[in-house]
Amino acid sequence: PLSYFNQKAVHDVTVPQTPDGFNWNIFLQQDTATLNQYSAKLKDIIDISKFVDSLGNIHWQVPTGDYVIMWFGYTGTGSGVSTSGPGGGGLAIDYMDSSAMDLQFNHVPLVMINNIKESVRAGQSGLRYLHDDSWELGAANWTPGFIGKFEKRMGYNPVLYLPILTGQIIENKDISNRFLYDFRRVIADLIAKNHYGRLRTLAHKYGLGIHPESGGPHPAPIDALMNLGISDIPMGEFWAKVKTHRVQDYQRIFVKQSASAAHVYGRRYIQEEGPTSIGPQWEMDPSRLKPTIDRAFCEGMNRIVFHTFTHSPDSVGKPGYEYFAGTHFNPNITWWKQAPAYTEYITRCQLMLQQGAFVGDVCFYYGDNVPNQVHLKRINPSLGEGYDYDWVNTQMILDSMYVKNHCIYFQDGMHYEVLVLPDRKAIPLSVLKKIKRLVQNGATVIGTKPAYSTGLSDYPAADKSVKNIANELWGDVSDTTVKERDYGNGKIVWGKTIRQVLKERSICPDFIAEGKEQLQDVDYIHRRYGDYDIYFVCNWRDTAQWFTADFRVMNKLPSLWYPGNGTIIPQTVFTSYTNHISLPLYLPPHGSVFVVFKGSPKDPHIEGISCNDKTIYPFPSGATVDSLCFIAIKGNKLLVNQAGKYSLHFSDNTDKQIAVPAIPLPDSVRGPWKLYFDTAWGGPGNVTFDKLMSWTQSKMKGIKYYSGTVIYRNSFNLDADNINSNLRIILNLHTVHNLAVVRINGKVPVTLWKEPFSVDITRWVHPGINQLEIQVINLWPNRIIGDQSLPSDKRYTHTNVIKFTKDYPLLPSGLIGPIVIKFKPLIDVTKKQ
Repeated sequence: PLSYFNQKAVHDVTVPQTPDGFNWNIFLQQDTATLNQYSAKLKDIIDISKFVDSLGNIHWQVPTGDYVIMWFGYTGTGSGVSTSGPGGGGLAIDYMDSSAMDLQFNHVPLVMINNIKESVRAGQSGLRYLHDDSWELGAANWTPGFIGKFEKRMGYNPVLYLPILTGQIIENKDISNRFLYDFRRVIADLIAKNHYGRLRTLAHKYGLGIHPESGGPHPAPIDALMNLGISDIPMGEFWAKVKTHRVQDYQRIFVKQSASAAHVYGRRYIQEEGPTSIGPQWEMDPSRLKPTIDRAFCEGMNRIVFHTFTHSPDSVGKPGYEYFAGTHFNPNITWWKQAPAYTEYITRCQLMLQQGAFVGDVCFYYGDNVPNQVHLKRINPSLGEGYDYDWVNTQMILDSMYVKNHCIYFQDGMHYEVLVLPDRKAIPLSVLKKIKRLVQNGATVIGTKPAYSTGLSDYPAADKSVKNIANELWGDVSDTTVKERDYGNGKIVWGKTIRQVLKERSICPDFIAEGKEQLQDVDYIHRRYGDYDIYFVCNWRDTAQWFTADFRVMNKLPSLWYPGNGTIIPQTVFTSYTNHISLPLYLPPHGSVFVVFKGSPKDPHIEGISCNDKTIYPFPSGATVDSLCFIAIKGNKLLVNQAGKYSLHFSDNTDKQIAVPAIPLPDSVRGPWKLYFDTAWGGPGNVTFDKLMSWTQSKMKGIKYYSGTVIYRNSFNLDADNINSNLRIILNLHTVHNLAVVRINGKVPVTLWKEPFSVDITRWVHPGINQLEIQVINLWPNRIIGDQSLPSDKRYTHTNVIKFTKDYPLLPSGLIGPIVIKFKPLIDVTKKQ
């Protein structure tokens, strides 16, 4: 039998997974060991359909010989609508049949559209897009009229090859695999045209756009990039990092695919469902969700669709009805009033990442095989760190790719330095012809020499043409010392890494993070908007990182844009080189920042810093965050961590000396603490904690099982000598479960939802006694768990979620601390003495 026959014939869509994603190479197995094995030759197959009457009887004078009669029919797969609500179930539609889409459209979207008033339909309605969720149909390999559609697409009649779909080998294994290749390709094209393409046509007719999750992410007989390119907004999904479902990164991050589609098809928005989860219920706070969201941003997302925002009636109570899958986000969560701090962070990131165009150096062609999907962003061994990339499909190579200034371009101006071919011997003849023109016009193409065409269209003439063009482009590759060949104005390269090729083109890495150890857990994405270069940089670690960041930007001024609070700080410490700019970056645990470059330097800037005659920038080996960290803040100042004699070296080769006196010792805010637990949610009202602890450690059930907001009150004393313009006063809460709102002396509150749980309180304090109020908000599970021991009419919570039994582990809750006030000195880096 053919290897992986069930998958190749789309009887099954189960595909092995690796850390790089789904192993699509199983569809390209050549079965070379027994290549000439066959069940029948093509010349011995007879189509006897014309001898069959309307009742299914065969009237055929059978020639002498032994025959196997095969009768082909088709039926529905039985696949139903996945995870539907009441009344929303039923069979899934045929994705290859446009009439099925018409039926669906007429009975669902059109009903909604027709119920919208004329004045609203003119553009004032909230209805803007139609959505079609991820592929959950399993296998689908037939549709009415498939024979004619196949012949129109591939140029030959598939009838005599149909026995291959039953596992028979016709002619030989190569021919059988080629037919199955064409078979899957036709399925993918029909799905693209008759389902997603038809949905777009119908939606546009009524002034609506579409953003289906048309790239899977489950294995499906599709060309994912083609499908996503049909969308007005390419959309994928990503999942929160949990221990219960989709544990590995390659099982939960599906963003690079929709980002690539948006970039090469010229779409501004890259939309993702997320952060989805199955298992947790109200157990994920914003701080735990942020690392996954930041990773999605680095893969290309610039517009999030929250999963899920459940509409639960007030009459149900809280936390109310919820979907089985969920990182729940709606007004019923305990931290809804604090949610703006979280959503503003996301909104600022999205706004920045929607500007201009993505900057990538490499365009990977993912071939013409079906299924075809893009795996998560990763470090390609041939490319290494510091370069970003996109994937492209056959359609866009043929329709839109062109060359300008020796770069690969698409119609919207998106461009790359090189095109990289998949490591395969087969290539569509049409693609190879286009590659020939691209190289002739100046492109650099990297890839092994192809040997034959794909499929059976124009076979075997297409194979001969592929070999002829390949010989013309690659020449004789038997000499292993030869690794590239000029052709026209461009070049074909093989036997070299992509990184080597880029460096030979004088293209240095776009971003590199260098610290005392290799920093593979600092990620980035780069966009360019007019004269602005916008980098988003994030730290994947749960510890702070202090490192040198190199950006491929020349002769521009850097500034740090913090999406957490909207602060913009000019970066006064950096070094300009011929082809990049280096600067120090401090990122807290899972921290992130935008580094924005704009305008040319006019005034001298700092290129070197020493403290007590010891160099701290450029960083010496073994530098640590605690002892040597300095951070630029407003007012042309640096926030440092230690006293001493500082020397600043400026870019005009001048120096400035600054003496930082002894720093006041940190002070702890100790107990007793006055707390208020809301009695409406089972709390005891006013209580006193002599020391900070998790509420779950209390013997009082109203505290142990409490969920919601608790108010902590205390005071602290500040010496007048410690309040001056040369010191910043930092309040650090350290461990908080799960969010905190800090108010000093009744002034404007600050919401802390992520590490570090610290805030600069300098502008709110005064000498003497200062009043401290901290609201701490935990999550729902503890109250739900406690309610399981109460009669149903005495319970505080009401929900359809039943996972939280009375013995379910409680979540740590409250302000754990320690609460510390630290003093940090400032250095004025204004150049004049």
